[in-house]
Amino acid sequence: MFFKDIYQYLRTFQQRITRRMQMSYILENYIHPLIVSLSVKHVYGPRRIKYNIDELLVLCLLRDGELYITSFIHHYFSLGVKHIVFLDNGSTDDTIKIARQHENVTILRTKIPYRKYETFMKKYLVKRFSRNRWNLFSDIDELFDYPYSDKLGLKSFLNYLNANSYTAVLAHMLDMFSEVPLGLLKSDKSDDLKKTYTFYDISNLRRERYPSGYGDSKENINWHIGGVRKTLFNTDNYLTKAALILYKQKMRIFVNCHQVEFASIADVTTVLLHYPFTSLFYKKVADAVETDRYASSASQEYEMYWKRLQEDKNLPIKQENACQLTRVDELIERDFLVISESYVQWVKQYGKAAKSINY
Repeated sequence: MFFKDIYQYLRTFQQRITRRMQMSYILENYIHPLIVSLSVKHVYGPRRIKYNIDELLVLCLLRDGELYITSFIHHYFSLGVKHIVFLDNGSTDDTIKIARQHENVTILRTKIPYRKYETFMKKYLVKRFSRNRWNLFSDIDELFDYPYSDKLGLKSFLNYLNANSYTAVLAHMLDMFSEVPLGLLKSDKSDDLKKTYTFYDISNLRRERYPSGYGDSKENINWHIGGVRKTLFNTDNYLTKAALILYKQKMRIFVNCHQVEFASIADVTTVLLHYPFTSLFYKKVADAVETDRYASSASQEYEMYWKRLQEDKNLPIKQENACQLTRVDELIERDFLVISESYVQWVKQYGKAAKSINY
């Protein structure tokens, strides 16, 4: 009788687990995506975007991005991007007003909770606009760049990826900052981010082998952890994203927020110049702590920011190991970005004035 009771208990437990897994699957793959889709309203620009496999679409989920959006748009169009799609999640500033002043921009809006639907909103954008084509998912305070971009145009860069059947490119976040302490900064929406915040610090950066579970990557491809936020706030930030992808139906995207599964990872890494340390940083951290806007791991991170800022609101970000960024290629020399011999040869063949590049 005892063993029969144990068997019945285990069988009931298994059935409950199975039902929960089935419900979780239905929520993740059907219910939540449907809620997002029904919530999105068109605001401005083309509803459909035609572009080729050697062209790039930038996707951005944002809120209250007026300080960044002009620099964002100018940077990506100067890089050669075809079109930008913004999904606004409740801005109360001039974000949408500024974005509407530009061509080759589409603006959508939704008011569903960011904490619960962040990943589903991102998946919605990728699946709606860029099946079987390249897209870059960038936060509003991130500016993407790649090795030798001054010599190799964006089309040629994407053609390198296409020629080698890569479907994902890793991008390392590089936190940029000013030499002016946080409390003394006076940021303005007319600022040129790349000219205003020119310093970085990778002295406290930890490099680890990129996990094999996140796609087929090369041996020398790492992901980055820590950096200047580790120095200032003692947070172990994961700084590597599979930000640039050629989306295929078999892919799993935004795994653990920033990674991708079932992808072929490129043999070159790229950078997301990240600008968190503006005069709005204190306000953003205070709002994140008060509203609990972010998921649990990010919420804990913001609490650590808040604790440190309470100790020193005028916190100087620039420490003794800071460097001033003059060109993206110096990040190769500092072992922040990785390139392959194959990529170097491609740049020499298809780049402008690139014959003298050494590897």
